[in-house]
Amino acid sequence: MISKSCKYAIRATVFIASKAKENIKVGVKEIAAEIEAPEAFTGKILQTLNKNKIVTSLKGPYGGFYSNEDQLDLPILDVVNAIDGLGVFTDCVFGLHKCSYDHPCPMHFEYSKTRDQMHTSFKNTSIRSLADNLSKGIAFLKNPEL
Repeated sequence: MISKSCKYAIRATVFIASKAKENIKVGVKEIAAEIEAPEAFTGKILQTLNKNKIVTSLKGPYGGFYSNEDQLDLPILDVVNAIDGLGVFTDCVFGLHKCSYDHPCPMHFEYSKTRDQMHTSFKNTSIRSLADNLSKGIAFLKNPEL
């Protein structure tokens, strides 16, 4: 399973990418508010995303975080890899070090199918496609207000 940090990272990446068409750079405060995450935590996540070239940051009065064309075409899998690593798609759900087809944990056969499907989805889904859904208003990053 992906971590909470990774979920925030995906949401932040998609939010930043949704502003690319308008050439808008967004600050940490705005990103944190949009993804409903603590500001300091968001800042650390964004540093990791920038270091891994998933988003770009520009310092100064006209600075902020943004996505370039190449970054928009990256798969969401790259975000997961930057934050959690790819072990989330190979590790045993029970935490066994030697879980395999020949030596399975009780959940191995069911979980490995789900895990493989998730890996494929993350690999085949671009940041751009999720950002486009957000921009069109057919997908959301925030919980609905009650």
